[in-house]
Amino acid sequence: MAQIVSFIIQKGGCGKTTTTANTAGYLSMQGFRVLCVDMDAQGNLTQHLGYDNESLEKTILHLFQQKASFNEVVLRRSENLHLLPNNLETAGAEFQLYHSLSREYLLRDVLTPVQANYDFVLIDCPPSLSLFSVNALAASTEFILVVAPEFFPMKAIKPLYETYQMVKQKLNHTLQFNGVIMTMCDFRTKHSQEVYRILKKNFPHKLYKNYIRTNVTLKEAASCGQTIFEYDPFSIGAFDYQNFVEEFIRDHHKNIQKRKFYQQKFESLSPEEQKQLIIFTKRNLSQYNRSRLDIDPENQVLQEAFIVERNKLLEKLFPYRIHSLSENLE
Repeated sequence: MAQIVSFIIQKGGCGKTTTTANTAGYLSMQGFRVLCVDMDAQGNLTQHLGYDNESLEKTILHLFQQKASFNEVVLRRSENLHLLPNNLETAGAEFQLYHSLSREYLLRDVLTPVQANYDFVLIDCPPSLSLFSVNALAASTEFILVVAPEFFPMKAIKPLYETYQMVKQKLNHTLQFNGVIMTMCDFRTKHSQEVYRILKKNFPHKLYKNYIRTNVTLKEAASCGQTIFEYDPFSIGAFDYQNFVEEFIRDHHKNIQKRKFYQQKFESLSPEEQKQLIIFTKRNLSQYNRSRLDIDPENQVLQEAFIVERNKLLEKLFPYRIHSLSENLE
């Protein structure tokens, strides 16, 4: 199952689209199967990856309206890099979509049938806490804050974090806050240094060690419809994004290993112990998810929520940190 990652901040000009495009470009170069999702009606990600969004016959809007199939909409840029495009037509239809019964789950319902076909689904979110941003978070397994070292993006963090808590509580219990990536950095300025100190203080274990420096080649690559690795693989921008994505991959490798560890621990329990753990896990699920799980036990999204809650209980019995330390000592 793909990891679904939203790149988000409700402020324009912070590098969300650049980060989504170049993260996807590097992952696809490394052999990962990547689906990009352009959730911004401005269609900047679509343009960044080389498509004229104004001439598109079908976009992600047609998937939301169930007027087209996934295969009719998806653009296959390369063998490993696919895109669900967007354009301004979506902005005009937002009011109509707002009145649909499952308005918060439009994107999730689009991605669930194809999630197993990809390693990563990367979502470029709009610069607002709109219906489409909530859709992105409701469909994601995690999200990354993209913060430029300026005053207004910093002010945007608190309301976004409140939205995350609301989505996690009411719409998507498996959603995780992955971390913060700093973009457009120039540490020669006192302001950039101050923003870094604030983020380091507030997110000591969530701030990515690697950051993206201000670099004109990133803008040039976007204007040419290319990733930085295609446009100038020896630029500072390519170096910075390579380091960030390598850190991102290592982070996911740890998560995969941790998940595998707890799956093995669950399988090592006796049948009676497994039964008791399942009972306690179901009690920890929200009443809504618990009732849906009884009706539709094969639902992949519900299964994912169940496994996350089960592993939380197992971690209390078998602390992963102790396991990791013992492995390192060996």
